[in-house]
Amino acid sequence: AGGDRPGHDWRLPRLACDGPGTAELAAALPWFAHDAAVHYQAPRGLEQYTGGAWGTRDVCQGPVGLLLATGEHAALRAALLQVFAGQAVDGDWPQSFDYLPEAAAPGLRPSHGDVVYWPLLALGEYLLATGDAGLLDEPVRFVGPSEFTAAEPVREHLRRAVDRLASRRTRDPRLPAYGHGDWNDSLQPARPELARQMCSTWTAVLEVEALRTLATGLAATDGRTAAELTALADRTLAAIGEVLLTDGELAGYGVIGPDQVELLVHPRDHTTGLRHGCLQMIHAIAAELLDPQQARDHVALIDQHLAGPHGIYLFDAPVRYDGGRLHVFQRAEAATFWGREIGLMYTHAQLRWVEALTHLGEAERAWAELLKVVPVGVRDRIPGARPRQSSCYFSSADAVFADRWVARERARDLFDPATPFEGGWRVYSSGPGLILRLVTERLLGVRFRAAGTELDPVLPRTMDGLQATLAAPGAGEVELSFSIGEAGHGVRRVLVDGVEVTGEPLAARYRAGGVRLPPGTIRAGSAVAIELG
Repeated sequence: AGGDRPGHDWRLPRLACDGPGTAELAAALPWFAHDAAVHYQAPRGLEQYTGGAWGTRDVCQGPVGLLLATGEHAALRAALLQVFAGQAVDGDWPQSFDYLPEAAAPGLRPSHGDVVYWPLLALGEYLLATGDAGLLDEPVRFVGPSEFTAAEPVREHLRRAVDRLASRRTRDPRLPAYGHGDWNDSLQPARPELARQMCSTWTAVLEVEALRTLATGLAATDGRTAAELTALADRTLAAIGEVLLTDGELAGYGVIGPDQVELLVHPRDHTTGLRHGCLQMIHAIAAELLDPQQARDHVALIDQHLAGPHGIYLFDAPVRYDGGRLHVFQRAEAATFWGREIGLMYTHAQLRWVEALTHLGEAERAWAELLKVVPVGVRDRIPGARPRQSSCYFSSADAVFADRWVARERARDLFDPATPFEGGWRVYSSGPGLILRLVTERLLGVRFRAAGTELDPVLPRTMDGLQATLAAPGAGEVELSFSIGEAGHGVRRVLVDGVEVTGEPLAARYRAGGVRLPPGTIRAGSAVAIELG
């Protein structure tokens, strides 16, 4: 299915079940780990053979996912210190930087407006997983324009980052300014005023998620900073609801004028030609920022306008192309290349969609959507899939259009399962690490945290009887077995080494949740049986 197992010693999730797609995913996981390790240790792909650098947002997603999924907390600590050692003296991070510790270059500046949040989110996730507040006192350098500065504690790095993000606001000070772009690298602003007065809804959602996660991680040791971060996140969330959620739909962007707000990527958009976008919707659901009815309404919008045969689309149509003339977004309107973000089906967004579906308790659909990005057996699942290398993660699935003119003329063919699609760039992406974390923490639902082990699986009924092996933090592994009811979520009963145990219920906004077991209940070598509703 995927060739011989690649050589590595990562303690990967192992799955055994007769359910559809389980064997294919199990065959692909070692290769995804291989690609995630490449991205972590020497960031490049088969299309970037001349070398690469750590993209700040990328390394805070893929390697963090890889190291959490494989229980490598010491390596995660070291990686975070290296990320903070790449921070600039003004508190921001470069878009990308050399991952070699001795490198003194300032990295690729200026960065997009979302970049500053990713190290904060990763730090919060690390603190929640380990309780290692000592990391905050580790001395780490800053990077100046031409040289390193004296080392200062990570908490000072944190302070400068928060000051930096708090200083870059729109006319509505509750909302972050767009700056040089957001996660979609093709959407750099075409005019300077857009950088100052446009807000990406997705970036605002990320701000809320990052600051809340970090605040929770800091609460036990730095209550004052935690309260400050929570207050900032609460103001941003209020503004999202008041300014960017209109007619029941989150806009992709808002241009905050002195008297009114112009919404972009929204049914009220009269500028870009785009009516719907997925990123702000799926991230708001995954962060549980929408109420249950709003979440259901946005899923319906995704189903109607954005769901393609290979996965969710970034927008409901290709970005406007007039031969390279610029209007709103630079690369999206100038690029002649059809693929990656320009081609709309970007795998990273699909993985976040799977994550959102697990929050909703959509077990059957989450599993089916994950299998769309598994190259092993993809031609049996999707009629239009062209042959592709089964031992690689692909960053996108690109409809076979000759150029952007053809893509514009045949935009509706993107939704036809018979349209041929080819795999895009291979290996290079934070996506493989995200897949490992998705499987471990969202589908199997096992999250090792300092406050206890969270058990919160979301699995389809077809996987009843699943056996899985996961890495335990530090050393050793845990054996799991699952008895799955119709709902596929909501923990009814847990046995550890044959003894029934009880835990604290986990809150879940859209579905029945799992439980948190006290620290030490599950250890390396434990056998855990989980019964789901």
